[in-house]
Amino acid sequence: MLPVSRPSLPALEEYVELLRDIWQSRMLSNFGKYTRLFEQKAQRYLHNPFTRAVASCDIGLILALASMGVAERSECLVQAFTFNSTINAILWNRLTPVFVDIDRHTLNVDCGDLERRITPATSAIVVTHIFGSPLDIGRVMEVAARRNLPVVVDAAHAYGATYRGVPIGDARLGDFQVFSFSGTKQLTSAEGGLMACATEEAARKIEYLRAYGFQNDYISEHVGLNGKMSELHGALGSLTIDGVEEAVSARQKTAARYRGHLAGQGPGLRFQEQLADSRSTFKDLAMLCPERRDDLAARLADRGIQTKKYFRPLHTMPAYERFRTASDDLADTESVAQAVLCLPMFNELRESDVDRVSGEVLEFYGRD
Repeated sequence: MLPVSRPSLPALEEYVELLRDIWQSRMLSNFGKYTRLFEQKAQRYLHNPFTRAVASCDIGLILALASMGVAERSECLVQAFTFNSTINAILWNRLTPVFVDIDRHTLNVDCGDLERRITPATSAIVVTHIFGSPLDIGRVMEVAARRNLPVVVDAAHAYGATYRGVPIGDARLGDFQVFSFSGTKQLTSAEGGLMACATEEAARKIEYLRAYGFQNDYISEHVGLNGKMSELHGALGSLTIDGVEEAVSARQKTAARYRGHLAGQGPGLRFQEQLADSRSTFKDLAMLCPERRDDLAARLADRGIQTKKYFRPLHTMPAYERFRTASDDLADTESVAQAVLCLPMFNELRESDVDRVSGEVLEFYGRD
């Protein structure tokens, strides 16, 4: 089976060498040598000294909202087309999610709809760079500034992406931007995350919140939790994180090859559109199939090719459907979710595999 994603790992011997060092030090956690190294490498790459490591992107999103002290039960805007973690962080903070539609071309948040849904009850905005493709975060930040609202960015897919030439993670592009390094991402630490904070004060508070609310003295100044990245994960991350440019470059080339074969073919096949002067990581390669998406997915599975129907709209899930109101218009979210199919995409995907997948798609639609 050709997988839809596959992690890129360093040579085992390189990792084992770091593990030997960890075994000798007996330092398994508590922000030791390798977690700090992982942080420092990210700080240099993002040009953001206020970047901090956490156990996962989920934990980072929860802590980002918790650090702001927004009122419980107040409203938090969130796009309906995103991963479950995004809304879970809102609910763990006892906030009320308000669903926002997406742009059917970019698959990112519809900035006009986002602005329309702001009310006096709105306390925060959470948005996502879908599939690693930058949303118009500049516009979101402008809207938020006018209303004095904080912005948390789920940047799980976006380490290595740029917005108008600026790295996602730059302090200007969100109060908090949270990255994932789980096994499905373009870079991995097996499990782990990074929080790019906008200010030194925010980063300092995260240092407390990710460590039970205290620093060194066991006296909690804040209500925190265990958000520590282990040294085992930090070591792996410190080996993979330097490969970001190579990983993104490889995915850019793969995406271009898919597009060259398939864009505009079949019954109007199309791909997620990118903002001008921005760079996607192509964590996922999203193709929109206006017709027979499910049949195509089944056909590809029969041919040994894994795909993913991703994302499912949040407001259609049992855990979240109660937050949809009768006035919500989420038509573009729903139409995209019925058409989207993520094709195999990973750093070492071969050109011959792209050609094979594309050929199967074209044959299915009678365009071989």
